[in-house]
Amino acid sequence: MESKATPREMSESELLKTLKTAVSTSRQTLYNDWILLVLWGTSFTIGYFLMYYKSTRIVVWWERNIIDTLNILAAILLIGFTVYYLYFRKPKYSTYTAISTRYVWIGIIVAHNLNVIVTKSFLQEVNFSLLHPLQMVLLGFALFVTGGIYRYKLLSISGVVMWIAAVLCSRFELVDQFLIRSIANFICFVVPGIIMYTKSRSQHV
Repeated sequence: MESKATPREMSESELLKTLKTAVSTSRQTLYNDWILLVLWGTSFTIGYFLMYYKSTRIVVWWERNIIDTLNILAAILLIGFTVYYLYFRKPKYSTYTAISTRYVWIGIIVAHNLNVIVTKSFLQEVNFSLLHPLQMVLLGFALFVTGGIYRYKLLSISGVVMWIAAVLCSRFELVDQFLIRSIANFICFVVPGIIMYTKSRSQHV
């Protein structure tokens, strides 16, 4: 005798389908943001490598000025593009996960800069050898939480990699920290961004 689904069973089935659709939609939203990971990751990778180069090579004053100017210009352009992308380029509506992620990264940026103020208050100077590992711990936390919010393990793994790089940095001098942080930024931001781009393209085909 054929059994029929009860209204409760139907509602549970529909709820499960709705949840799966919501997760899929959130995942697609994350994939579409690949450009932010690639741009910020590339900027950080090149920027910290140039700082490593400047610290390990005899660089004349005009080369130092060019490197410093490029880092400042890159930061201004990236901040401007990010604001444009999030508030003007993307759809007007925002999902709960997107809003949550935005608050996570805003909080990390604020904490990132507060570290400078707090450590300077205690040490009476800015100890960048201490700040870099601490900042990397915060970035790793943001990546780890973002991966958890979107149920995307690759970003959570990237957060763990950034934490490992932070511990590694704490064992080296500032000059070597620039190189380690450059490599970590490429692995944790650029590589996931490229993978997200390929997934985004494949889902649109």
